[in-house]
Amino acid sequence: MLHAVALLTSLALAAPSERPPDGPARQELDLLRPAEGWPRIYVQVTLPDGEPGLFLIDTGADISVVSEDAAQRLGLDIERSYGMLSGLSGSTPMHRAVLPTLGLGEVVVHDIEVAVGVAGVTDQVGFMPVDGLLGNNVWGHFTMEIDYPADTLVLHAPDTLRLRRRASAPMQFDGRHVFTPAVVTTDAKPSHTEQLVVQVDTGASGLTLCAATGLPFQDDTTEGLETLRGIGASEKLPPYRFLETTRRVALDTVELGRAVTRPDGESARWVDFHDVRLPTCRAGMRALLGHEYLAEHRVVFDYPGGRFALTPSKRKKRTVNGHAVLLEQDRATYGDDPTRGLQRAKFLLGVDDEEAAIARLERFVADEEAGRPADAAEAQVLLAQLHRFRGDLDRAWSTLEPLSAGDLVEQEQIIASVNGLLFEDRAEAALTLAESAVTQRPEAGDAHVAHADALLAHGRHEEAREALLEAARLEEYPDAHLLRRARVALAGGDRHGSMAHIRQLLQLYPFGGHLIWFYAQLLDSEGDRTTFRRDLDEAMARLHPHDKPFDFLVAAYHLLDDEQAADEHYDAGLAAHCAPMSKGPTARNCRAWYDALAGRDLDAALASIDAALAEEGDRSDFLDTKAMVHLARGEVDAAYQAARQAARMSPDDVYMLWQAERIAALADRSPSTAPPTAQREP
Repeated sequence: MLHAVALLTSLALAAPSERPPDGPARQELDLLRPAEGWPRIYVQVTLPDGEPGLFLIDTGADISVVSEDAAQRLGLDIERSYGMLSGLSGSTPMHRAVLPTLGLGEVVVHDIEVAVGVAGVTDQVGFMPVDGLLGNNVWGHFTMEIDYPADTLVLHAPDTLRLRRRASAPMQFDGRHVFTPAVVTTDAKPSHTEQLVVQVDTGASGLTLCAATGLPFQDDTTEGLETLRGIGASEKLPPYRFLETTRRVALDTVELGRAVTRPDGESARWVDFHDVRLPTCRAGMRALLGHEYLAEHRVVFDYPGGRFALTPSKRKKRTVNGHAVLLEQDRATYGDDPTRGLQRAKFLLGVDDEEAAIARLERFVADEEAGRPADAAEAQVLLAQLHRFRGDLDRAWSTLEPLSAGDLVEQEQIIASVNGLLFEDRAEAALTLAESAVTQRPEAGDAHVAHADALLAHGRHEEAREALLEAARLEEYPDAHLLRRARVALAGGDRHGSMAHIRQLLQLYPFGGHLIWFYAQLLDSEGDRTTFRRDLDEAMARLHPHDKPFDFLVAAYHLLDDEQAADEHYDAGLAAHCAPMSKGPTARNCRAWYDALAGRDLDAALASIDAALAEEGDRSDFLDTKAMVHLARGEVDAAYQAARQAARMSPDDVYMLWQAERIAALADRSPSTAPPTAQREP
């Protein structure tokens, strides 16, 4: 999936092949999604080997993409380092191949140029394996009709679907991208209306303005940081590596394809606003419009005829869950083949059949133990995660116990496993496991992070610090694991060192509300408070107003005894975070969380979070709320029990670990993860 704003452009012109598609003049296909309400849409195709493949529909990409695995499986001839792919968030080298055929139902498209193995294009959505994306060098052959509410794609041969001019707008297709007029009206007083030419991108989100395009709206903007992630972006890098300063324009309506849309709470993103002399910017873009403005409509891209339309859907609304489709296909193809147990369990999770998924995984793991070769370690980890999410921590641990330290590192479970042992008061076993992980996988940063957690539990603070520095060195990022480094410094009595780490992290990532809160709890003097207020003001000034972490600001100002500021952020947070939620356990948790941080209506807050937990079952985020409600009520032992259970359920989350330690100190009880650390009660 191309995140956020991910216009994909190759230096080589990837126009549709000259040979027209074979097949019927009209072809209807299901659109697949991993879950109801998922914004991006996928279609299943037939690959040249006759096997099905799942692809994102991406009208913002001029060239289609296949994964490295799919290209290798199909035996494609790959031209390495053929050129570059460019997008709004960066560029990456392009490896090129040609798909000889691609089947869309009975329609066959020929000789499709593809980029291979593009960084930032996901190979999985939900539990569905994704083979790539299909761009305009495929769709340019057709008049393409996407019915979002009905999850239906209809492909029409040229000149077989005529759009009425009064019900459509002109559309230009230059062989790479599609452009159409859009009339944008701001949500300002007075409002401002402007006509733009936008590129329509089903794979992107929001409305993005670039360079001079945003000039007409410059008086109606806010300025702040946000994440721009797309092609070339590694998921292993921390999110603050992709932060960029943008301007935002609050929107009232957007008229597109002769229809007026009013996306709730949407705002346009303005990038490269500092250089308005340029008519275009990254990848030649002026304005890019994504799926939010299409999602409630039947959308028609008439590539050959040059028309674009949004009309109401006349079909029955439905969601085609791709996991259900793939599950039935898997059963039809492989029958009762036990080697399909892991993948079939994933599909069952995708259709919310957790009980069947657990049963399937348990059979699969039992077969593995009998010697059947397959992905035993991955299956055991997934089974353990399900047990953990359900609150059955004993079964979760027993499921992971047979795995080697190296297996746990490869499955990204070593940190959780080490801390799981610590919470079971098995500190020696935790240290032994962490040391084995470092021995078996010395080049893995996670092994050293787990080692640091185990060393910290043994009071070996300097060694823990060195282990975290080694993890940062291996990950080639000097500022990695700053929150853990702050935790180690504090446990070793270096309060100022802990504050320095958190201040550095807040500079890198001002969105991190928990950083503000932990920082506030370390204050010990009026000088500390003055420095904190300055850092807080500077961090918040870097954010768009609606992106502020209102909940943790409530807690921070409460600690500063600034009740007026706490009340203002409490009201803003309820409106921004809790009000949009439908009634139910998540909404009750949200209100209870804010009330706990503000010290308000604590009897009602406790009733709300208890009801949410009763309905939803143990969840670490709900238990964290329960801990904070009890703490605000002065019930420190109950707060400790809830915080400890939350950390046991999310043992790789340093926020949860630090919360448990902090509340343990207040309860004068040391959790097994570390010695007590002196903290102030919020």
